[in-house]
Amino acid sequence: MTALTHDPARDCVSPLGIPVDNLTLEDTVDRIFSMASLRDGTARLVSTLNVDFLVNALGSRFSSARHPELLDVLRHSDLVTADGFPIIWLSRLVGRPLKQRVCGSDLVPALAARAAGEKRSLFLLGGAAGVAQAAAEVLKQRNPGLSIAGTAAPFVHTAGMELAASGSDDEALVKAINESGADILLIGLGNPKQELWFNRNRDSLTVPVSIGVGGSFEFITGTVKRAPEWLQKLNMEWLYRITQDPGRLFSRYAKGLVKLTALSWPLVTSRLKEKLVFAGRTPAGPDAIGWRKVWSAREESLAVLRLPELVGRQYLEALVQQLVEDADDGGLRIIDFGRVRKVEMAAHQALLTLAELQQSSGSALQLMAIPNSVKRDLAATRVLDALHLDDSDTLAALGSSKGSQGGQLFCRSYVLNDCALTFLGGKLSERGLAEQGIIECLQQTSRDRDCIIDLRNVTLLESSAVAVLQPFFADRNVGEGRVVFSGLTDHVQQMIQMVGMGEPDNIVNDSMLLSVVCDGEANHGG
Repeated sequence: MTALTHDPARDCVSPLGIPVDNLTLEDTVDRIFSMASLRDGTARLVSTLNVDFLVNALGSRFSSARHPELLDVLRHSDLVTADGFPIIWLSRLVGRPLKQRVCGSDLVPALAARAAGEKRSLFLLGGAAGVAQAAAEVLKQRNPGLSIAGTAAPFVHTAGMELAASGSDDEALVKAINESGADILLIGLGNPKQELWFNRNRDSLTVPVSIGVGGSFEFITGTVKRAPEWLQKLNMEWLYRITQDPGRLFSRYAKGLVKLTALSWPLVTSRLKEKLVFAGRTPAGPDAIGWRKVWSAREESLAVLRLPELVGRQYLEALVQQLVEDADDGGLRIIDFGRVRKVEMAAHQALLTLAELQQSSGSALQLMAIPNSVKRDLAATRVLDALHLDDSDTLAALGSSKGSQGGQLFCRSYVLNDCALTFLGGKLSERGLAEQGIIECLQQTSRDRDCIIDLRNVTLLESSAVAVLQPFFADRNVGEGRVVFSGLTDHVQQMIQMVGMGEPDNIVNDSMLLSVVCDGEANHGG
């Protein structure tokens, strides 16, 4: 399996749906230089997350992101630092405090000092005309031997009509950066321009690691002064900056504070509820992870896990690690949230790994039956949108056949505790059912157990097939079991009506069917 961006081994906190690496400044520099040594053709991104990033990406609506592309870039950055005390505060709010604030204005000088010692080169991109070059000169003066591969201060378009013509400008710029041989690209275009520019050029860049550093070049040249160190330690640098440019920054920070309050208030209420629910109770540990395995007739595995009432961080992280290790086994995995009351907020980062596993090639991981109260918690931490929660897709995956071609008839059967679940799919005709002996199998199966026949994957139901299935339509005992139907799509129901031989008396809906799959027991309820 390809490497995961949200690898469980990566120590991250995700207070608002964007992972932030739990690193000190020194750790961050070490990680960046490890990336810089990887000349493997992959362009990696380091993002320095602050309130502006959150507001620009998320907006104030919880139903959808303000800028989906920016949110995706930040979520899949190879490293994200906490550039601002509000990010630290948010991490504390969800119960996983970050070690240290790591802002771009501290990171760039630290990188330059390390680069001078290790003979690595930097390329400075962005800033006003001449600022990148001036910053490069200052860095070389402070760090003798530092190699500056190049500088550029282009005007980059990421919106508007000019965006359509940006391809040629990007091509020339990327060519110059690649030919410079730089080990680290510092992109000072500001958010969201720097992240969007990187994203549209990531496949062309050969520089091993790029870092969005915002206005750091202006700090280096002294165009913008930093607050005294004692104010920085008190996390009051923003107040000092306002005094430098009150006309512009007061309004900006005021709006940012209002929007941050709107974003974080649901976290506050969710955290308070979590403390009440978890008070005096110990959530299940990793040893409580118990999959119930069901095997299909075609030797493709199905396993179901019913989560406990309280899902703690250790449990969920252990589960995710298990899924990562088993990602290539080809089996279908269903995680049932039906009885969950709370998922610890400190564990929500692990859900981004689940989301990435769902989206990976050949994924067979499905999440189902998430209660609305849990969905509200996941919306508060902005991870809900990353998860795929369509229960109907779970059943479609359960009943699909990889080997079926051209709409040919296929049958998949699962024997559960006291019932059998049979998925029919493709083109159903009397001849096809007879050739595969499906009717005889259904008759034999229903003698001693309930039998559920699911038709959601049927592409064409011929009238002849309706005729041979019709004896199963009545809600009556056949031996000791019952036969019921599920997954009757509109075109299947229409064909049954057109034949005029009566319709199934007992039909289970998707919610009931999923409950059967997870319990292993048929409980139709009429």
